[in-house]
Amino acid sequence: MGIKNVLNRKSRLIYIFTFLSLYLFFIIYSFTFEVSSSSRVFSYYLTIIFLFLIAKTISLPIILIEDLFRLFSFVKSKIIKKSRVNLKRRALISKLSLIFSSLTLPIGFDGIFFGKYRYRIINHIIHFKNLPKKFDGYKLVQLSDFHCGSLENKHMVDKAIKMINDENADLILFTGDFVNNRFEEVKPWVKSFSKLKAKDDMISVLGNHDYGDYQRWSNKIEKEENFKNLLEIQKKIGFRVLMNENKHIVRGDENIAIIGVENWGARFNQLGDIDKSIKNVSDKDFKIVLSHDPTHWERVLKDHPKKFDLTLSGHTHGMQFGIEIPGIIKWSPVQWVYKYWAGLYTHRGRYLNVNRGFGVLAFPGRVGIWPEITSITLKRSV
Repeated sequence: MGIKNVLNRKSRLIYIFTFLSLYLFFIIYSFTFEVSSSSRVFSYYLTIIFLFLIAKTISLPIILIEDLFRLFSFVKSKIIKKSRVNLKRRALISKLSLIFSSLTLPIGFDGIFFGKYRYRIINHIIHFKNLPKKFDGYKLVQLSDFHCGSLENKHMVDKAIKMINDENADLILFTGDFVNNRFEEVKPWVKSFSKLKAKDDMISVLGNHDYGDYQRWSNKIEKEENFKNLLEIQKKIGFRVLMNENKHIVRGDENIAIIGVENWGARFNQLGDIDKSIKNVSDKDFKIVLSHDPTHWERVLKDHPKKFDLTLSGHTHGMQFGIEIPGIIKWSPVQWVYKYWAGLYTHRGRYLNVNRGFGVLAFPGRVGIWPEITSITLKRSV
């Protein structure tokens, strides 16, 4: 009705034709081509539909409020027997609803073309009583969710890699989802990611997308080969992939244990085996767990009989959409699904950091939730 009041007949026909074409293309594409999170055409297409639907959603409350006033006026006129009330929608209200709803388009396009490259470094200093003395001041850089199949701008990615290296980290830790589906997605980025440097090591774990479960494979062998190649290409870049394993970082006669579990998610596959992962790890060791999905910390790790001092996760992306103003507001619709969805959390002396992700998936942009490089400095409490 808002469109009808503001646009002329020709403009309305163009508007209706555009929407019908979008929905028709959706149906044809879905039945004709393989729809996957790696499909950029489909991703951008869904984004256009999403932005238009959001625009419509924003206009609805404005129209609804006016409708309630019109209904009230109608009922009032019937009760007190006044003259007939004009129930036509005001053009001013229609214009206001269109103005507010149209703001979604520039905001959305900013997120697509610029927002997903607004890499930021988030710094945390965390104090632990049981941190070995020789690791006081030890710096970790956490990265997560590259989703290489969705990366596009090499210049901006290289800029982010320089930001990472400028942190001069002792250890770079990657918490899963190197790809959307296929190992070939990494190939264009091998040279860029091979520039990553850390003093001691670079360690990674797998995310739910790294297993190829969201891809149609011609047979089981093809899927297994893809997985094997993904592990090999990560190794080529310089990452050691921990699959329910651990590695000790040693300084003199002291060490910390890096524990890497396979993906464990309340809503996804649960290949992670924390008990297997801590083989040869003593109760006295300072323990850092890499686990892609934060629900693993929520459901298993935070109250586990073994004390895991710090867990690093990713997965949520902060939904790539939300509002964050430090100290004032931190909101995203993803919080209705994940209790721990972004940033640093603590529970009985155990810490969890959920990285907002480096890349994007499905929606090819970010609005309000920017790509994250986490720098964590470990400090020993006195």
